[in-house]
Amino acid sequence: MTDFFSADADADLAVARIEEQIAEAQERARRAGEVRQQIEALRGSATSPRRELTVTVDAGGRLLAVDLTDAAYRLAARDLGRLIVETANAAQRQAGAQAVAAASEAFGEESGIVAHLRDEVERARPAASDGAGGPGDGTQIHY
Repeated sequence: MTDFFSADADADLAVARIEEQIAEAQERARRAGEVRQQIEALRGSATSPRRELTVTVDAGGRLLAVDLTDAAYRLAARDLGRLIVETANAAQRQAGAQAVAAASEAFGEESGIVAHLRDEVERARPAASDGAGGPGDGTQIHY
């Protein structure tokens, strides 16, 4: 009789562990959905140092808006183009940092999900400008 009750208790324990794992997976999925929505709603915005323009991008770095002031129109075309690219890159870095922060808050700093997102943001980070411009994807901007 003892073996029967022992096996029954082991089965109950196994079922309880599985149910707990299912609940944890459902919670992670719920949080992942919330984080995805937060990230999709994120906007990065940067203003040039002398406030000639402001650039807004989404979390993926896609350009959403470029707002120019009258001072921007007084810049040479080459300088304005470079300034737009540099300011867009700053906005993209801001949006990426916000996405990583949202994921870190939901999943923890050491989460594999956060590490993957951090790597994606780092890969998308524009290369340092060498004067030729370029958004970091191999595209060269010539004036």
